[in-house]
Amino acid sequence: MLMVILVFNESPAQLLTNNNVLISNSIQITVKGTVQNNFGTVISNSGTIDLTGNWVNNSGNNGFGISQGTVIMNGVNQSIQGTDQTVFNNLSLINGTKTIDLNTTVGGANATPTGVLNCNNAVLDLNSNTLTVNNPIGTAITTSTGYILSEDVDHSSKVTWKIASTTGIHSIPFGNAGGVQIPYSFNLTTGVAGEVTVSTYATVPVNTPYPVSPTMVTHVRDASGADNSANTVDRFWQVDKTGNGTAAYTFTYAATENAAGGNINIRAQSWNTTNLGWDAALPGQLNPTVQSVLVPGVNTNGAWALALASNPLPIELLSFTAKSKDNKKVVCNWSTASEINNDFFTVFRSKDGINFEEVSKVDGSGTTNTQHNYSFTDNNPYKGVSYYRLKQTDFNGDYTFSQIENVLITDGDIKYLVYPNPNNGNFSVKFDAEQNVNAVFLITDATGRLIQSGRLDDLSGKQQINIEKVLPGFYFLQITNGDNSYLAKVQVIK
Repeated sequence: MLMVILVFNESPAQLLTNNNVLISNSIQITVKGTVQNNFGTVISNSGTIDLTGNWVNNSGNNGFGISQGTVIMNGVNQSIQGTDQTVFNNLSLINGTKTIDLNTTVGGANATPTGVLNCNNAVLDLNSNTLTVNNPIGTAITTSTGYILSEDVDHSSKVTWKIASTTGIHSIPFGNAGGVQIPYSFNLTTGVAGEVTVSTYATVPVNTPYPVSPTMVTHVRDASGADNSANTVDRFWQVDKTGNGTAAYTFTYAATENAAGGNINIRAQSWNTTNLGWDAALPGQLNPTVQSVLVPGVNTNGAWALALASNPLPIELLSFTAKSKDNKKVVCNWSTASEINNDFFTVFRSKDGINFEEVSKVDGSGTTNTQHNYSFTDNNPYKGVSYYRLKQTDFNGDYTFSQIENVLITDGDIKYLVYPNPNNGNFSVKFDAEQNVNAVFLITDATGRLIQSGRLDDLSGKQQINIEKVLPGFYFLQITNGDNSYLAKVQVIK
């Protein structure tokens, strides 16, 4: 190989300026300083550029066109800078820390990218930027003792790998701030992955700060609603793909990030943005090493956490409703998106919303990742307004409650119920929604002055009314439904 060595002092004032350079495949240029690409220039590199200084791209383009050479960054601490993103073909990092100051691409700009990133023994600090890997094969990123540093709470330091439909293991050699390698791998098994974007960061032992972007996580509570951080690994991941392929994920974490409650049978769980809770752990998970979790059959996007299988992060109910039927019975319906060690549900009712009694038990589905729907009918409900709530109990005795729902069962000529009464100006009207589709209401004071008007148009059969700005005293609620009229006295106290 013909080697051309250009030696520069490592003073910031000394650099190699590119004004269009052609490097053939038999040439290596070694630069003891910084390479700066001026505007409008391109390096056609089929050989090797070895530099100890920084890489600066102000060319207005990707820097290399479609040339397929190699850049070796062989200094102690170096950075990739400039006004324009560089698309490296082969990029080899040796010694020290390499920091990208703007989004950077490796793998080349050819229609069929073949370039490789080799971290060797160096640290690649993403520095709140995106590293894009154009080469879809699993060996497009290699390393020995080096690693990629992500570690941003907002997940702004990320790797985007254009895997497309290339099956097999794609490993990203992440490392933590303490220098421990914590690789993540994406093993595409079926379908098209498209672009896979991954980031990760460590937390303090109480698992804060929680992720805020692109997925907002609000808790790591257990099945009883208590803080579960003692059983949760001190690290979060964000994994998103543009395709719909199915893959196996392998998460790795450092021993210093172990859950305080132990490190046996750790399982991965993903955050459910709809229900603001954690989906049940997918089945078939393994621990390939004492510091890793393999999750097969994943086809979703979002945030991930790792927790002890014996103390998982549960998902909340999708819904719980209680409604009157034929003014004779109350039908309770609820559904779950997934369940973890769910033994049974208990339905409770109350006359005052404070003191509840058990009316039924319904078996749960144990552990499942599919949606389940449940129902119970109370054939002997209380007259007037009553209250229902649901309790879910695990096999180990842990439990959690749903929100409270209220129901109206009318008696005789009672068509409407105002509660609470007296009140502070904020009260509800309970009614039969099917029989009151055209009902309107007026609220007047003792002199007949109109305070508020509207329709009873809430399909749930409960209308919330707020007249909190009025003075204390008696007011009159008149409801008109066709030829029928109802009048109630409402007392406002403050």
